[in-house]
Amino acid sequence: MKAWEYVINTAMLGTDKPMPANAELPDEVAEITTIIDGVELLDKEAKFLQKALVIYNYRQSGFEPLRQSDLPVTTAQPEIKPYCSNAATSVLKDVFNEDNAALLELWLSKCNKSGQLFLPDFLPLLLDLAQKDVALRPLVIACGGNRALWLSQLNPAWQYFTIQPPEEVWQTGKPEERVEVLKKLRETDAQLAHEWLQQTWAQETAASKVDLLKALRFNVGTTDLEWLEGLLTEKGQKVKDEALALLKQIPGSSIVNQYQDLLRESVVLKKEKALLGMMTKVSIQQKLPATVDEHIFKSGIEKLAGPKSALTDEGYILHQLISAVPPSFWETQFEASPAQVVEYFEKYGNDKVSALGLAVSRFKQKEWVPYFLDQPGFYIDFLGLMEPAEQEKYLTRFLNSDAQNILYYAVRLNQEWQPNFALTVLRQMANYPYEYNRAFFNKHIKLIPAGIIPQLERIDTKDANLQNTWEKVREHLIKLLGLKQLVLKAFNA
Repeated sequence: MKAWEYVINTAMLGTDKPMPANAELPDEVAEITTIIDGVELLDKEAKFLQKALVIYNYRQSGFEPLRQSDLPVTTAQPEIKPYCSNAATSVLKDVFNEDNAALLELWLSKCNKSGQLFLPDFLPLLLDLAQKDVALRPLVIACGGNRALWLSQLNPAWQYFTIQPPEEVWQTGKPEERVEVLKKLRETDAQLAHEWLQQTWAQETAASKVDLLKALRFNVGTTDLEWLEGLLTEKGQKVKDEALALLKQIPGSSIVNQYQDLLRESVVLKKEKALLGMMTKVSIQQKLPATVDEHIFKSGIEKLAGPKSALTDEGYILHQLISAVPPSFWETQFEASPAQVVEYFEKYGNDKVSALGLAVSRFKQKEWVPYFLDQPGFYIDFLGLMEPAEQEKYLTRFLNSDAQNILYYAVRLNQEWQPNFALTVLRQMANYPYEYNRAFFNKHIKLIPAGIIPQLERIDTKDANLQNTWEKVREHLIKLLGLKQLVLKAFNA
């Protein structure tokens, strides 16, 4: 109502600010304000206050809604999936009351896995939550059913409900959306992802080229080799750098072959007869040639070890080169099995064992991992090459000696911990209750198995001064696990 704006302005700037003419006001208001104007005993301030009162009350009375008779009337299609049970619905209410995003995601994932829907009562709330939390969207879409699809069309904020085909997103999506589509396709069909990128490459900006190349890090392989080699002539330095980084992960690429050629000459296994030929003396000779091709250093190999390094400059160069070639190269170079190769490095080139371990991670040669598990060094990238049980066993081995780092990696595992591992980890976390607090467990409750509640009650901190704080955290954790247990029971999980 325009007249109310005049009232506000006049109140702020003074009655010298003109009010709208009576003719500009609604008929019901103009009739009263005309009478007010006719009262000679009132000054202009009094007239303003009386007019403002009339306009305010008129405004408070409301307005008739806009009538539009040509709006289409639609209804939701009948649901195909059944709604979840009363027990599951009750647990969902408890999850909302706890305001725990991780448990809500768990509830939705179990509902989806069981092929059920949440009740329509929750639609507005869950559609709003998924609008803010992208991770929830696929689950809300799957568990919302046809009624959620219908309702989403009535609110522009819920338009995410209609999922575009990947091909359409690739062609018309925002830069960050196209990168995500390429990453997902890379997981399921690396060759098709490669073809899509080739088709649009000439039209991409320099910045988008770098981001899209990073999406190829998953499943990069020989099928990408020829095309990536061609990108080394690109104008943009960042594009060339990213292409080179990818080529360093592909056995048989020109840069990996260069490294192997240099190592073939520089690191040699020597076997010589000793003690009148009765014994064989074994050694690894490590010596760079007098002249090293400068292209090696331009590819990212650094020349200087730095003042704090335990390696010489030459040793540092060799360390980098060893970490940058497939471990299988040494099977040929040393004419030995993987177990023998590791043993040779342990005995005769111990300062390069860690470089060999890095190469195992870089080239994802998981068959080499067992030969490093007894090493004192911890290789974080090995976790991605192990089965869940092996991951936990590997982390447990280093937990007492490097608790904080190992806890950091344990939290980043993708699967729920096994009970014994969970209890071992929680015994360590109990010693840091300010770091591993209520907020922490709210976020990571999916990792902790609900069945450990009885044993959890017996875990205490080593520091008596922290006991009270830990007890409060533990009480909250038990509450969350109890709710998690109800979620699983509701869907018979």
